[in-house]
Amino acid sequence: MAPLHTHKPSLKPIKKGIQRHEVVVLADLGWEYKRISKKTRVPVPTVHGIVQRYRMYGRLDDAPRSGRPTLLSVANLQAIERAVENDTRASLNDLTERLHSLQLKV
Repeated sequence: MAPLHTHKPSLKPIKKGIQRHEVVVLADLGWEYKRISKKTRVPVPTVHGIVQRYRMYGRLDDAPRSGRPTLLSVANLQAIERAVENDTRASLNDLTERLHSLQLKV
C-alpha cells in the first residue's frame, strides 16, 4: 500500500456521479426502476432515492455530512509532509520539535 502522502484520489466519486446521471436520464426516458437497476447494477431502492432526490431538489450530489472539521490547514499538512519527507528516519520527537519550531501545533 502506498504511503498516505502519495495516495492518489479515487475515481469513485466521478463514477458515482456518472452513474447517478445515467439513472436519472433513464428514469426521464420512462424506464421502470427495476429495469434501470438491472442496466446500471444499482439496487432498486437506491435508484428510487436518486430519482426522488433529483425530482424533489434538482440535484444529484450527496448531502453535506456532519462531523468535526479538520484542525489542520492545507498549508500545515504540506509542512508536515515536507518535514517527514526531508528526513524519513527522524523520530517522532525530532519531527515534533521541528514542527514546533515552525510554529505548528501538532
